[in-house]
Amino acid sequence: MVTDPFIQDLRIGLRVLLREKGFCAMAVIVLALGICGVTTTFSVVNGVMLRGFSFPNAARLVSVNFVDPTSRNFFGQNGQVSAMDFEELRPKQRSFELMAAYLNGSTVNATIDGTPRRYTGAYVTDPFLRILGVAPSLGRDLRPEDNAPGAEKVAIIGYGIWQRDFGGAADIIGKPLRINGTPATIVGVMPQGFAFPVNEELWIPLYSEFPVRERKDPRSINPAVLALIKPGVSLDQANAEMATFAKHFAQAYPDTNKQFTAGRVEPLLKTYTPLPLRGTLLTMLGFCVGVLLIGCVNVMNMQFARATLRARELAIRSSLGATRARLILQMLTESLLVSVVGTAIGVGLAYYCTNLLSTTVRNLANPPPSWITFDIDGGVLAFSVAAMLAAAIVSGLLPAWMASRANVVAVLKGGGRGSTGRGTRLVMRGLVVLQVVVMCVLLIGSLLQMQSIRKQQTIDYGYDTAGLMSARMGLMDGDYPSQGLRKLFFDRLVSELRNHPEFEAVALTNRFRMVFSGSAPVEIEGKVYREKSDRPNANFEQVTPGYFDVIGQKLIEGRGLADDDLDAKLPVALVNAAFARKHYGNQSPLGRRFRALDGGTLQPGPWRTIVGVVPTVRMMPPFNIPNVDDSGFYVPFYSLATGPAPPEAFASQFATVIVKPRGGLRAEALANPLRREVARVDPNLPLYFVDTPKRQIDGFISQNRIVATMFTLFGLVAMVIAGVGIYGVMSFSVGQRTQKKKMRMALGADSRRILRMVLRQGSLLTGLGLALGLLMTLALVAVAGDGIANVLFGVSARDPLIYAAVVALVAVISLVASLVPARRATRVDPMIALRAE
Repeated sequence: MVTDPFIQDLRIGLRVLLREKGFCAMAVIVLALGICGVTTTFSVVNGVMLRGFSFPNAARLVSVNFVDPTSRNFFGQNGQVSAMDFEELRPKQRSFELMAAYLNGSTVNATIDGTPRRYTGAYVTDPFLRILGVAPSLGRDLRPEDNAPGAEKVAIIGYGIWQRDFGGAADIIGKPLRINGTPATIVGVMPQGFAFPVNEELWIPLYSEFPVRERKDPRSINPAVLALIKPGVSLDQANAEMATFAKHFAQAYPDTNKQFTAGRVEPLLKTYTPLPLRGTLLTMLGFCVGVLLIGCVNVMNMQFARATLRARELAIRSSLGATRARLILQMLTESLLVSVVGTAIGVGLAYYCTNLLSTTVRNLANPPPSWITFDIDGGVLAFSVAAMLAAAIVSGLLPAWMASRANVVAVLKGGGRGSTGRGTRLVMRGLVVLQVVVMCVLLIGSLLQMQSIRKQQTIDYGYDTAGLMSARMGLMDGDYPSQGLRKLFFDRLVSELRNHPEFEAVALTNRFRMVFSGSAPVEIEGKVYREKSDRPNANFEQVTPGYFDVIGQKLIEGRGLADDDLDAKLPVALVNAAFARKHYGNQSPLGRRFRALDGGTLQPGPWRTIVGVVPTVRMMPPFNIPNVDDSGFYVPFYSLATGPAPPEAFASQFATVIVKPRGGLRAEALANPLRREVARVDPNLPLYFVDTPKRQIDGFISQNRIVATMFTLFGLVAMVIAGVGIYGVMSFSVGQRTQKKKMRMALGADSRRILRMVLRQGSLLTGLGLALGLLMTLALVAVAGDGIANVLFGVSARDPLIYAAVVALVAVISLVASLVPARRATRVDPMIALRAE
């Protein structure tokens, strides 16, 4: 039968591998580590980028946007579709069966049985769930009339809320609750596990909370747009139609739409996995493939050593009639056995690592969307099997092919001693160089990531981020339908908090969780800006007068903000020292004027008079923002930082309150007093994100910390495997050339000279590998361009210190790996070695 030779090869292979336990164990461990890394990382890539959504209509889900082709941000081109754009577009378009507008990751204040709670929810128009192809497990879906003006507020809740906050009540449908200060009725419960788009817990009609307003109204919203593309309509056709609409709206409504002249229709999965995320994941997968490649090269070198030592056995089998193909298949079968065992162990480790990684990311302060799961499913296992077969072929084919070429007569005449030909030695050394090259690339990448996360964790924000307490609040239209009512609440809250004995200073800011606020292009009075790109960007923040007392910053020049600083009276601003130095040099900026433009529409704001200069504290988040430096400005809390000024004092729906403890108190002790004081002012207003700025910031970089940890592990594994590979090749080389070295020692060469000979060989291989590795890394950096610069924070991809550190580390590893066999070669008595020959 055809299978008989294969079964025979398996039996022979098992006997050989059981006899060569050292080789077998080393090869299995090396391949298992590589397979584990590749399988674990591919499960992440699969969960984020490949598997996608599990909805019935997943293949036809697209996002729709109008974009500005001349500007980009960290995630791609800037874009927006206003609610009025959406309502005008929806009945006229011909590319989509259904379209829905939505706001996701939004705050929802709910009062259940008298207890205020804050949920993460989505505000959606009625066909949202129908586009996805899902329906509530209890009750009904949203209807068009739920989004009509004056409609009674309804909500669909998630399975978790139903079980946790309503005890899984059977009569949940029709139960009342207050949502954002307005009576509402529960009309549906979603199936267990549904939390789309990100991690939402309830779904509310969009226009019941955010009515459609005029485009120029500062309260108007720019929702995301989800659509179900018609069968037979291509993305190119849909993009062409949306581009036509975008140009029409840009001409018809230049005040708000003139920048957005192009349409963008793309698969929804691509929208939720932006380019920086995809780049990071593919880089991680590339690192794991590099680790597996080093492992395969390592096993290949071991196979060469085995083939050399088994040269007599192979020659005898050949003389007895075994064909060259039969010998190659026998050695490939042994390689396949090693790969199968290594893959089995590697996949088992990958199950553990994947579960650990999944648990870790789910416990983060900002976990990934619920639809992203890391599972070793059929696709991942198929990938692992493919990697196993590739490892078996890569690590076994070349040694088998070269071993089968040996001259039978010459080998048999040589007695029991195996020897390596010139070609084999060159290949083995070339593989060592390849290991060093890959290790060099992986170590540089790992150290860059480690340095990047270290920079993020050690940012100097200019104040004690662990010494303050902050909290977020949202004033919704149901309880606060006017700007005046919101301003009244904020004023009263600040007054009450200032009188509290545990608070030394109190302020409000628009900064989200004390992590970031925003940036916008600015114009300096007296300067001419011909192109959009000529306008520099600056950070901004809206703050109350006590803000700088809370963060402990003193004025450098001028005065601070006052309670009566309103745009209706005189638009004013404070600038930081970086802003003053950048735009006014050594001259005083007091009395000078500038204005900030809306970043999307470029509508200019009022000319603001600079009344004070404050120290430069970090206003940017702990990640890169293209074309934004540390210059910034502060405006009164009841002003709009960018774009046209409102006719009256503007009080935002959302604010962050920050308090400084009196001497002797810890910031963490202020959480409950802060909650109690806010409840005294409004018992139905829930506080959320209550924590110190330090912990808030740490939550934002926690995902990056995991990524950096994984890159570090890849680098360490690559370093260990490559070090073992260098050691193995040098040991084998020393063993094969024992007679030559001992002959020299017998003729008078001392041990130091022999030691230098061995170390010189290892140094030459390492030096060549390092040179090629550095050149390859620099080439990859040049090809990646801005992509890698955006991923790294506060560190250059060409950082000479990191490159020097890798050179030194690889040199030490190579020295240690070469020194041990070199010293062993000098310790054998020459007469004993010659007698053995």
